[in-house]
Amino acid sequence: MNRFLKSAIIHSFPLLLLWILTGHAWALTETAQKIYERNSGSVYQIQIIDISSGEKSVIGSGFSFSKKGLFATNYHVISDVVDTPDRYRIEYHRGNEKKGELSIVGLDVAHDLAILKGEGNNGPFLSLGSSNRLMGDRVYPMGNPLDLGMTIIEGTFNGLVGLNPYQHILLSAPLNPGMSGGPAFGSSGKVIGVNVAIEGNDLSYLVPVEYLIKLAGKKFDKSSTANWRKVIQDQIIERYDRIVSNVLKAELSLEEFGSLKVPQNMLASAIKCWGDSGREDLKDDQLYSFGRKRCRSEYGVYLSSKMNTGSIEYSFVWMESEALNSLGFYKIYSNSFSKRNYYPYATEKEVAEFRCSSDFIRLANHDWKAAYCVRPYKKYPKLHDVYLSLAVLGEPKRGHVVRIGLAGINEKLARPFLNKLLGGIQWID
Repeated sequence: MNRFLKSAIIHSFPLLLLWILTGHAWALTETAQKIYERNSGSVYQIQIIDISSGEKSVIGSGFSFSKKGLFATNYHVISDVVDTPDRYRIEYHRGNEKKGELSIVGLDVAHDLAILKGEGNNGPFLSLGSSNRLMGDRVYPMGNPLDLGMTIIEGTFNGLVGLNPYQHILLSAPLNPGMSGGPAFGSSGKVIGVNVAIEGNDLSYLVPVEYLIKLAGKKFDKSSTANWRKVIQDQIIERYDRIVSNVLKAELSLEEFGSLKVPQNMLASAIKCWGDSGREDLKDDQLYSFGRKRCRSEYGVYLSSKMNTGSIEYSFVWMESEALNSLGFYKIYSNSFSKRNYYPYATEKEVAEFRCSSDFIRLANHDWKAAYCVRPYKKYPKLHDVYLSLAVLGEPKRGHVVRIGLAGINEKLARPFLNKLLGGIQWID
């Protein structure tokens, strides 16, 4: 991934030095200059301080948006404070000067947002605008990349992507680590979004400002601030509830896949599908033919620096062989059925062991072997990783495997999703 800034930039380094280092003389627009001069006093570096050492452990950006001393940043910037509050604290800095400490007063993990409060902050604050932009409008993200100092870059608005109400602004501009949580401005100088993620060369995402406005209007009582894990758990369950509801309402379109008809993409706005195949060719030591379709949700939930969750993944595989005998094919087929890589990596501190059961079921007028596995999250007991694998039985040298993984879902919500997907499978051979 290319992480070099390629857009117009304001920085403490002279533009001549930038030209020498990159071989390009980038023009700094008048609009970017004015936005920087007007708004930079409300944008800060957010530091997560390791209490034991007194040094920063994580850096990001944030900004003041209220005369009440409220700051916005990304949840993933301050997640370690929620996960292990006895080890970390939050500070906000300008340059090398500590301006004060911050406490958490609001969270929205589904949109990767956090609202913080700074005691005694009487400084300037930014105006929140609207993400309602035209394609090609200029956007001006600001933040503190790589702990180098405050910067502003220019990019292009490319619409909203993702499943409503969990959308992102697609931005043609190279955000860098450390800019997370910083504001992105429209040409008027009002905030239209919050920097959140880097996708690739000159491609990034913003959280639309409307989600921040909604979060700022929500009141969290003292029981919430004393137990953010429950708030996070409830927000993740609500997110999945919306996704599953959309899936259940959708009318399935089927496509031929080997000897089956299987559902096409069940949620095109949130899930992307990819495929590959291979033909049996003894000269290349390819002993069987296969086809594979794998679908995965584009966006999950950042739970902590130790794990991400919230992903949906499913795949369909067919395979057959003329060269292999029945035993040889069975070994390959069984290995495909046994793969369990559709759930996030997590340590034993985060999750319990999987509880698995297997059985034989009837699906699409054929007999299948099914393995169903569930593991709960230790810090979020209503969240589970759910995994289901199925392999059709009855043919010695041909088979189909279906695998489904749902990360960080409540198991009760997983069942209707699984029923919807499996209910669309039909046998056509």
